[in-house]
Amino acid sequence: MSARMQLTDVSIRRGDRVLLSQLSCELHAGEITVVLGPNGAGKSSLLLAIARLIEASGSITLAGRPLANFSRHELTGQISWQGELPPTEFGLTVQQRLELAGTDAKDEIESVATGMDINHLLSRPLGQLSSGERQRTELAALMLRDTPLWLLDEPTAHLDLKHQIQCIEMLKSQRDKGRTIITVLHDLQQAMAIADHLILIDGRGGAEHGEAAGLFDPARMTALFSASLRQQGALLVPDYGEKT
Repeated sequence: MSARMQLTDVSIRRGDRVLLSQLSCELHAGEITVVLGPNGAGKSSLLLAIARLIEASGSITLAGRPLANFSRHELTGQISWQGELPPTEFGLTVQQRLELAGTDAKDEIESVATGMDINHLLSRPLGQLSSGERQRTELAALMLRDTPLWLLDEPTAHLDLKHQIQCIEMLKSQRDKGRTIITVLHDLQQAMAIADHLILIDGRGGAEHGEAAGLFDPARMTALFSASLRQQGALLVPDYGEKT
């Protein structure tokens, strides 16, 4: 499993607005890159551009090959996407949703379902699940795709604390297996727990890439989010003020 991706002078526009301008970076197998920034900055758009679902200027290559030269079928064998929860009006059960991920091997589905704590839901229609149960179902489907590059847009959204921790541990495990993971997160503690590299998108067209250890500092994150943050031991935490 290997997927090295290179972005060179990548810029993304939506209408008249420049979301990010001239982002250049290399993303390697066995690493997690976390995308951080305020709401509406362009984090999801960056993932969409990497998946070739929206247009971007500049160059994006995968394993040295321009992304534009991949057929859609080839891309689906290289890139898996987890984003907004899909519609449920088709009446699929959890089992059928997982089978659509690309395998009907009962033991493989049961193993992944057990790992994501949805094995007891396999016969349940998607429309009867909570948002958290549906999110875990989509993460299980992602695992069954088994592509070298994962794009995740807020994978811990909708999850309770237990399953947020489970999701973060799953991402670490997949990184250790050599997968290339690019994920949008809003929780700084989760980002600090897993990020090897960061892409910071400021919402004004600016974008910065670098090693996570060098970018996690109170001043930079306060400027990025326009919100006061302070150092608490090894962590960055929001400054909510004193309890009264």
